[in-house]
Amino acid sequence: MEVRKLQLIGGSSYMVSLPKNWVKSNELRQGDDIFLQVEDSVITLYPRSFKEFARVTSVQIDELPRFDEKFVRRYIYALYLQGIDEIVLTDKKINARTVSRIGEIVKDLIGMEIIDASEGKIVLKCLTSTDFDVYGVVRRMTQIIQSMIETVIEGIEKSDTETLKDIQNLEKDSDRLYLLAVRQEHRLVREFSSPSKWNELRLILGIRTVAKLLEEISDALYNFSTYAVEMKPEELKEVKKYFEKLNKAFEKLSKSYFNSDVSLSEESIEDLEKLEEILLENMKGSVYYRLALETLLSACRHMKSIGEIAFNKSVRESLKEMRKSEKMRSEVGTR
Repeated sequence: MEVRKLQLIGGSSYMVSLPKNWVKSNELRQGDDIFLQVEDSVITLYPRSFKEFARVTSVQIDELPRFDEKFVRRYIYALYLQGIDEIVLTDKKINARTVSRIGEIVKDLIGMEIIDASEGKIVLKCLTSTDFDVYGVVRRMTQIIQSMIETVIEGIEKSDTETLKDIQNLEKDSDRLYLLAVRQEHRLVREFSSPSKWNELRLILGIRTVAKLLEEISDALYNFSTYAVEMKPEELKEVKKYFEKLNKAFEKLSKSYFNSDVSLSEESIEDLEKLEEILLENMKGSVYYRLALETLLSACRHMKSIGEIAFNKSVRESLKEMRKSEKMRSEVGTR
């Protein structure tokens, strides 16, 4: 870390010199604008080029290197996840069939639509507000998983395997919300790049981890539904008991995470550990029954990981409150 002396100039202003190498690498000259971001006790300096890059929300891509559907899907997803609001694709290979295929691809991306299409050009635009609550996305993902669990229980109770097929639509909704959470995380990481915002950055990265775990849980529940339709009635009846335990544990887990409740976090982890033991002890029976229990075990372990994140988050927030209280007491004591 470099140290620079603070100098008083003109009797009323202070100056700090900038490193010559930094000025040269950013192609700055005398008279160029430097942006100052002042946050509490930290000042971050940005050259104009960096601030302009951080605001880029539109890109034009000329001639994609490959045009097979798998590559195009991955490419558009990557741009969406980076937080780009407008994507202009120009390529002489673009035709009506290409537009149709890309239209199917963007259906899985919340807010992304084709707003213009012609021979050789497609314009995609994200029509949703970027100012949404990232916590709200994760909360909705937990609601979807709750619905998936309840749908499984209902399907087993009514011996209705068609109900279990509804799980697929819920799983797709969970995947779309996960992509939206990652997109917002990338945008917020750019905003919270200064040292004074590191606490917020850590929170955003934690939310990303929880969103990924929730997406994995929804995948596991979907996989269960595909095995369940092949299981015997008595096996489904047995599995229903495990799902009821999973449902109760997940309810506690969701409350503990959103309310930063350390006791409830620990309770949910203990419940999931007990369920994990039961599942391992009963890993026997038909092939589909064992595969179904494997998916439940996977969901259980991902939930337990969220429980540990919720526990750490609760402790961190309680420490923050303790420091705030100590600061207030010390300020009162010095008066």
